[in-house]
Amino acid sequence: MDIASSSPAEAAVPERLSEQARENVFAPHRERILYPVAGTLTVALLPLAVHHLLRERFDVGGLLLLLVAMLGADAIAIARGKRPVVPFALLLLPGAASVLLWLPSHPMYAAMWSYPLAMFAYFVLPRRLANAAGVSLLGMIATLMAMHEEPGTTLRFAASLGFCLLVVNIILNVVDTLHARLLALSIVDPLTGAFNRRHMDAMLAEAAERGRRSGATASIVMLDIDRFKSINDRMGHATGDQVLRELSRVVRERARRLDSLFRMGGEEFLLLLPDTSSADATKVAEWLRRHISAHCRAGEERVTVSLGVAERRADEDVDAWLRRADSALYRAKGSGRDQVIAA
Repeated sequence: MDIASSSPAEAAVPERLSEQARENVFAPHRERILYPVAGTLTVALLPLAVHHLLRERFDVGGLLLLLVAMLGADAIAIARGKRPVVPFALLLLPGAASVLLWLPSHPMYAAMWSYPLAMFAYFVLPRRLANAAGVSLLGMIATLMAMHEEPGTTLRFAASLGFCLLVVNIILNVVDTLHARLLALSIVDPLTGAFNRRHMDAMLAEAAERGRRSGATASIVMLDIDRFKSINDRMGHATGDQVLRELSRVVRERARRLDSLFRMGGEEFLLLLPDTSSADATKVAEWLRRHISAHCRAGEERVTVSLGVAERRADEDVDAWLRRADSALYRAKGSGRDQVIAA
């Protein structure tokens, strides 16, 4: 099995999280955001909808009434601890339709309502789509305003809405970066750059669930540095820490992008290999054993590792899976160390 090099975990983790954040950093918090927004908009838009209906503007009044009903349904569902009835992206449709109806005859009304509509798009759409919607809205309204309003008014509208979109993106870039860094700090071991035990539990549970749903295979390789206590006792903890960092770097640089290295604690690590059989995982473990022995040093001494391999069995829970890998590792250490044993 070929092991392609990949970027280190401390660089890859923020990168992956940043990609998710750029899609929509608000996605996990939409319900919390929507509840007060829905209540406020319901109070603000209901009188406006009634006003248009009484003045026989049934198109705009009906759309606003539909938006109020959709927001109210979602707010009630969230208050009851249930999933929102209306998908968040659909909440944009009545508002966008109202603005488009106003455009030909009342471009200034459309201009005023384009600001909250553009802002709301960033809460319910991926960032790229929200930007596209905002720019499209700006272009359509500015074009129609140019036909009916003086050039200065059109220019001021275009500049103000464009500036709002720019500021929102600047703020979101900062939020995205901080969000990604915070998440990375919560799942990465600060000494070695490998993922921590908390993230390991989540990833193994995910691999087990994926196996139950689709039958996908996965293997784990448990690594333990041989005689690590002796290294600390004879050479000091600074040397021991350097050995841990070097081992983590070597493994991560030689692992595939989809593989994940975790520090379980002390000198023990675990490598998760998705879509990998026991036979292929054993080849990976043997390659790592040789490579670590060749490239990791404690002072002038060669560092060796013992490794236990276990492929997840059907209907096996994570604890049983880990126990088999740990048992294989224990046998490898008991049989002379510096070797690989598969469960």
